[in-house]
Amino acid sequence: MVSPNLSNNALEKRDRWAAFRGLSWWQLVLSLLPLVLIALGGLIGGAIGGAGAWLNLKLARRSLHPALKALAMIVVGVAAYVVWVVVVIALNAFIDS
Repeated sequence: MVSPNLSNNALEKRDRWAAFRGLSWWQLVLSLLPLVLIALGGLIGGAIGGAGAWLNLKLARRSLHPALKALAMIVVGVAAYVVWVVVVIALNAFIDS
């Protein structure tokens, strides 16, 4: 039978800011930009913005040319906004019918 690991390291909390460490300022700004949708769209905007921020964090960690990386992250932010607009229009049409 295996005994549980009760060392001090096993009880430490995971670093929730590890995804942001090591990024440059422009990568942080572009990564968090889709989260503006929280203010615009509440829960729906938060879900779409959270997905966009997650994708931008993944892009920020990839080994791409900085200009290409910045362009891809901007496209993700714009795409998140477009998806939010489409969802809002679809929900308004559904509610009005």
